[in-house]
Amino acid sequence: MRTSRTPTTRLSRGVVALAICLVAVGLIVVVLSAGFDWHGFAGGLALGAGIGTMLVGAYFWGWMNGLRRQGSSARWLPGEEVRR
Repeated sequence: MRTSRTPTTRLSRGVVALAICLVAVGLIVVVLSAGFDWHGFAGGLALGAGIGTMLVGAYFWGWMNGLRRQGSSARWLPGEEVRR
């Protein structure tokens, strides 16, 4: 079977790459803020921004993973065991 690249595939790879970069940047900000022991409002802002960036990256990564697997169907249903 021959497959061709579609814009959706490129878009999904781009979003996944962006999500990975967001997670990495968020992790770097959190490690730097904890490592340099930033205090006060700026330290809290850096920690919050780092954690928020990581959460947004994880959300987009999971979102694209779900869109990519939209064609898969459930293999096991709890009600089927009862019927047998």
